[in-house]
Amino acid sequence: MRRKWAARYTAGLAGARNVTLPTEKPGYRHVFHLYVIHTRKPEQREALLKHLNDHGIDAKCHYPIAIHQQAGYPWGKSARIVGPIPNSERNAACCISLPMFPELRAEEVDEVIAKVLEWDQAQGR
Repeated sequence: MRRKWAARYTAGLAGARNVTLPTEKPGYRHVFHLYVIHTRKPEQREALLKHLNDHGIDAKCHYPIAIHQQAGYPWGKSARIVGPIPNSERNAACCISLPMFPELRAEEVDEVIAKVLEWDQAQGR
């Protein structure tokens, strides 16, 4: 069911300009434990989360801190991180997990899509 809901999210959100959607590389099959979208700009994440939460949608940011910035990283192993890791930091700053569980109903997924698109349209280009 998760793949079904992921496909519905992907089709419904395909025209959004201010978020990027998860992709599947050829030869790989995503399990969609989470359906994580990314806002185009880090400062948009909280606004989209608020918009969704204000409309009763339980969207979350599961990984708000980049892994190399986590307390205790690298969990007892030596790390050789020099300087910032911009892709990891940007990912953490922009990610939002949309509701994803097998018991979702089509109308719930469609409501999430509608609210993301509503927010997206309000952002302009």
